[in-house]
Amino acid sequence: MTKLLAGLLLAGHCATSLAETVYVRDTIYVPLRGGQTAEHRILHKGIRSGTALQRLEENPESGYSRVRMDDGMVGWIQTQYLADSPIAADQLVQASARLARLEASLQENREHLAALVAERDALVFRNAELGEQNQTLQTDLERISSLAANTVAIDAQNRELQAERLALQQQIDDLLQAHAALADDNDQAWFLRGAGTVLLSLLLGFIGARRLYQRRASGGWV
Repeated sequence: MTKLLAGLLLAGHCATSLAETVYVRDTIYVPLRGGQTAEHRILHKGIRSGTALQRLEENPESGYSRVRMDDGMVGWIQTQYLADSPIAADQLVQASARLARLEASLQENREHLAALVAERDALVFRNAELGEQNQTLQTDLERISSLAANTVAIDAQNRELQAERLALQQQIDDLLQAHAALADDNDQAWFLRGAGTVLLSLLLGFIGARRLYQRRASGGWV
């Protein structure tokens, strides 16, 4: 008896060890028939659950609906297998696909945002550089404006000095002319004085000679 119980326990243990976990499939295949009964000819052996169909009419009494497939085939299928929304598995697939698209879009938006942030930082840095350049240009402009003002003042001074130089040159020319005129007058005076002296000497010589002649003529001298 003990050996029998031991054998049964061992057999149960082995059976438990050989068992595996399985899952019930929710995917079914529904036939498309030429009529509204199970006896009518099957037009399509099995339409997979989740397949989209276009319902043309519905007969509540027979429990069948007339539908059309994407390829144009028309037949009857039991209404109980039809639903107004996709099955859970298809919804899960669609949701997963939509989630994947959203994640891809989110990643793309993140990358775009990162690019925008980098571009913004670059623009901020460039704006700072332009600000410094603008300040430098403003300083240069003020310096150039000051130099331009000084240049105008210097030009005005140069014109005034030029006018003064011309006036002084005219005065110098007038003085030179006056000096030349005085020199001519002095030369004439000296000439007249020299000529007078010569004439006076000649006159005195003539008078002396005349007196000497008269004395000789009168016998005053031997």
